[in-house]
Amino acid sequence: MKGKMLASILALCLMVGISAADFTLHIYGNANMDDVIDERDIEYARGIIDGTERMTDLADVNGDGNVDEEDIRLTEEIIDGTAAEIKVIDSDGNSVSVKVPVERIVIYNHQCAEILQILNADDRVAGVRDTFETQENRFPQISKKKNIGSGVDLDIEAIISVDPDLIIAYTFYPTKEDLEAELPSKIPILRIDCAGGGPCGIDSIRDGVSILGYLLDARDEAARYQEWHDRYVGPVEARTSAIPEGERVRVYLESTPEGSETISSRTAIGKNHPAGNLIELAGGVNIAAGHLPLYMDTDNEYGEIETEWVLEENPEVIVGRAMGAGVRPYENEDDSLLRAYSDQIKGLPGFDGVDAVKNDRVYIITNDHAVTPNYPSALLLLAKWFYPEIFQDLNPREAHLEYLEMMGISKEVASKNTYYYPAVA
Repeated sequence: MKGKMLASILALCLMVGISAADFTLHIYGNANMDDVIDERDIEYARGIIDGTERMTDLADVNGDGNVDEEDIRLTEEIIDGTAAEIKVIDSDGNSVSVKVPVERIVIYNHQCAEILQILNADDRVAGVRDTFETQENRFPQISKKKNIGSGVDLDIEAIISVDPDLIIAYTFYPTKEDLEAELPSKIPILRIDCAGGGPCGIDSIRDGVSILGYLLDARDEAARYQEWHDRYVGPVEARTSAIPEGERVRVYLESTPEGSETISSRTAIGKNHPAGNLIELAGGVNIAAGHLPLYMDTDNEYGEIETEWVLEENPEVIVGRAMGAGVRPYENEDDSLLRAYSDQIKGLPGFDGVDAVKNDRVYIITNDHAVTPNYPSALLLLAKWFYPEIFQDLNPREAHLEYLEMMGISKEVASKNTYYYPAVA
């Protein structure tokens, strides 16, 4: 069943493509497969019963194999906010039933934690993985919640001790062998891609925001995010769609190593990776796409690449994704780490002859700025870097400040220039 559902999700994603077009909200009751559950779903379900509409994956709310009046009743409860339980399909294709409203959350996923803050639900977090406690600026309240240990060597007793009624994890981390297999089955686990990777791209973020909005009774807050998202992404898509394929900027996208490792080789980012999706949305051609292995148990291309290959490709633009090794833009006080990374790229043997270096088009963007629900402001930044004449009127900083306000981040933290390099007007 899961394989069939995941295939259906991927098919929908591939039809829509990486865009800001309407996404599908993966909650049972969304009979017409749009981005909201409303009276139109009731009408559509009645059409299925009458034989005038086709059956859809999300119409059978109670999972009995049929669409009938009971499914309509359950859908009405979701609409009016009286449902006792909501069943969703997460980014990994799992069907998960969650009792609502959710009150106690254990979270491993940094990006989804930003969504919880946007939804004003940070007070419902009961436990966090160990990496949250050093990010007080990014997660003012969540960072103070009980540390339930690493996402690698799980402390199952610590997880159970906070009595969670929902766990939010990455699609690939912690592994199912470490998490689902060790926890009581009564604890629902949602694996939500809040970074925008895979074939679904940015739609996975929008879907995740709305799913959590329903589970946390925060639909208005979720709608506010969606309005902000569309207001900034739409104009970029409209303009980049007019750029002929042969005139698009050729971009080499790479990354610093994860964790505390030092840079020893070039780690490139390709197709379906959240950062790669951003390059495409901004109108760039990611030259590493199709040349890299898949990352862990995902569809994301990510891995080492030869420096000589980059020299041969001679990219017009180089974008470095900065992460690990102390790169925490919300916590850092200046952009020295980002400047050092830029200088390191420019100083590579032979890179002084690469067009991107010769024309001073080497840009650094932090993972915590771009590969998050904040990606619309990062998209504006990339579009402005790639096509300054077309996007000179865009204001990435203004969009970012609006996002930080939704997140509840202090003005002092918001004013720091630690999120990307070089700064833009």
